[in-house]
Amino acid sequence: MDGEDRALRVTARADGPVDGPGAPRSHRREADDYASQVMVSSARAHERAAALLEGMAAAHPEEAELHLQSAARHRRWAENDRELARMYAPGGSGPDGG
Repeated sequence: MDGEDRALRVTARADGPVDGPGAPRSHRREADDYASQVMVSSARAHERAAALLEGMAAAHPEEAELHLQSAARHRRWAENDRELARMYAPGGSGPDGG
């Protein structure tokens, strides 16, 4: 695929603010949807990392404490990401009131 093929699929946006209070609702909704999806993906990645670290703790008892501490951090980060995903979920209680 060359540059011309990629350019044909690009759609232009309407004039006006793309972000912030003056942005059209559809743009803000798309941005919130994307933010929510990114946070869900990040939470899943942290959960996978935590599971891997817990497995490493079982396989290497001499380093188990450090692995379990890291796993706990990843679980906290996953919970933070899930909370952000809920904030930005469509119809959620986002930073602009929903």
